[in-house]
Parts: sequence; C-alpha cells; structure tokens
Amino acid sequence: MQMRNWLVSTVLGLGLVGGAGCGPLEDGQAPEAAPEATRPEPSQEESGGNVSAMAATAISWSDFSATHVVYRYGCATLAYAHSCTFCASDMFLYSAEYAASGCNTNPGGTCFTCDKALFPFTERIELPDGDLIDVTIDHGIAASNVIEFRLQSASGISRWKEVTLSSSSQPWKVWNESGSSWCNWPSSSTSNCDTNSEWSSIVLASGSKFVFSKSKGIFGTHTDVYELSNLSSMLTGGDRVTFRWVQD
Repeated sequence: MQMRNWLVSTVLGLGLVGGAGCGPLEDGQAPEAAPEATRPEPSQEESGGNVSAMAATAISWSDFSATHVVYRYGCATLAYAHSCTFCASDMFLYSAEYAASGCNTNPGGTCFTCDKALFPFTERIELPDGDLIDVTIDHGIAASNVIEFRLQSASGISRWKEVTLSSSSQPWKVWNESGSSWCNWPSSSTSNCDTNSEWSSIVLASGSKFVFSKSKGIFGTHTDVYELSNLSSMLTGGDRVTFRWVQD
C-alpha cells in the first residue's frame, strides 16, 4: 500500500497539468497541496461515482477521424431572377426562395435564386451514439515514463462528459460539465483540472483502455458509451493525448 501511494503521488507530480494542483513540477520540486476548489465540490454523481452499467461500444482510433462523401445541392450559378413558376416547379429545391420572394402571395412575380446542382462534400462519420470527438496527440510533453490524457468540451457542449483510464492500476478520471472541469487528484474536489496521467508502462499494457462516458436522456443518466483499446498503437511515453468532445 505504501508503494502504491508513492507511485501515485510520483506520477501525478511528474505528469499532471491543466488546473489547480495539476501543473508539472520542476526537478527536485516537492508537490504542493492543491488549493481549495473555487467552485462547489461536485457530488458523487457529478464526479462519475454513479455510471450506468450499460455496455460501452468498442471503437478504434480511426473512428475518431473517419469520413465519408455525401452529395448535397449547392449553387451552380450566381443568384438571378427566375419566375415564380420556375421556383414552384421544384419546391424541394426552391421552397425557401419561393417564400422569401413573396411568390406565395404573388405567383406571377419574381423568384430570386441560383440554379442548383449536386456537389460532393466530405463529412466526418459520427460515433455510434451520435458523438464527434477530436483527438490530438502531442509528443514530448510529459516525462518519458508518463502519458497524460486530457478532456475538453467545445463551447456548445455543456452536459457532463468523462474519460476514464481503466487499467490494472487505480482508474484515473477527468470529467467536465457546464464549462467546469475536475480530475481525481488529489481528490474528486479538484477544480479547474482537465488533465490526468499514469505510468506509460500501465497505459501501454494490453488490457488498458479509455472509457468515454456522458450524461444521457432527460434525467442526465451518466452512461459509458465507448471503449478505446490498443492504446500502444498510437501512444508512447511522454505523450499527451487530448480528447475534445465537439458534438453530442
């Protein structure tokens, strides 16, 4: 138990960044006690204490950036004056222009629009539960025997999100909600912390995985939605991997 406590305090002192009590330490510098949280301490549910037992979907690294080509109508010409009859002949394409031109009250008038055609657009493929998560890996950020992981949410994402590093050691978590973030070091009350870390040997072990969780439904049930394994295929010691939730 003493050895585990020493390992935990050492890796967090080397690797944690991103908020109160989360900054990296200079060589020989002793860890400082985290200051008191400036926000209300999250409840057990807010800190990920209660997560539904629903099985998470296995995903791969490539799923985060997967794309496909879709075809959508776009302007093939500049806008010019059509007859209202022209716009009315294809209300699928020109219903907005028809209404904006007042053709619904003056069918003999003018409809201002462009001619439209199908064009290819490349879009990202949503993850199975409808999410989009950006992934960035920065090398040489942490000590060479440590890997950091960070969770952020885009400005339009306010509901609870969490990433857990599940391994043979103690699980480490980072979570956020409504613009605030926490991580479980030195306790679940740590505020402003969006980054956690673990020994690289543990992160890169075959059984280690990242578990992604979010609140779902009208009751905001905390639910595991994705599991990412094979971490060694993309990460190495000294890396920081940042997950940024951009659509839920």
